[in-house]
Amino acid sequence: MSQGIDQLYRTAIEKLAKSADADIEHLRRAVIRGDGVPLEPDPRLLAEASGKGADWGEYAFGELRAFGFIVADVARFVWYRPTKNEMWERQAVLAGIEATAIVRLVSMDRSPAVPEILKRLEAFERTAASGKALASLLALQKLMVSVVAATGEVATLEEYARRASVAQVYARAATLELTDIEGMTTSARTMVQLLFEGAARDCAAAATAMRIHPRQPAFAS
Repeated sequence: MSQGIDQLYRTAIEKLAKSADADIEHLRRAVIRGDGVPLEPDPRLLAEASGKGADWGEYAFGELRAFGFIVADVARFVWYRPTKNEMWERQAVLAGIEATAIVRLVSMDRSPAVPEILKRLEAFERTAASGKALASLLALQKLMVSVVAATGEVATLEEYARRASVAQVYARAATLELTDIEGMTTSARTMVQLLFEGAARDCAAAATAMRIHPRQPAFAS
């Protein structure tokens, strides 16, 4: 990777993790559940609800906003709580970017990207074996970031990373069941195999299956 895209890639990967701050992690999950947080995102209300000071309220607000749990809605801030349709629209957009990246990557020399993609696939497989939806989906998102980054296109990775927010990973993880994770594991293995074989169309289909119908892989293992 070039220096510019390498830094962007590392930043995107580092963000795709649970918060190291237990209080912030609690708030992340509460936002997605829709309970245990103030009616609207506000530093003062966050501080009061958590029994902490004003500085902590500002810190919590900044952390939640930076990772997509607070979004702007015209002239005010609101919690990120996507409807089912909004969730699937976001998945469709991400699938489209991923498919485009795969087609471009197949026409390139893929050898420099192989070690990192395999590393991310193995990490996802290990995590998915635990059956934990959130951890599995974070690991899968890292795999897909590595695929998009391998194209070397900074603008594409910037747009992809913006749309593939941590908050949308949390929101989607809340909807997944074990059969979804199992299907994603099959599709991820197939996607990587087909990517290295240069089968662009089938590779893109396997990637899309993970987004649109995760428990039904495009190709059986």
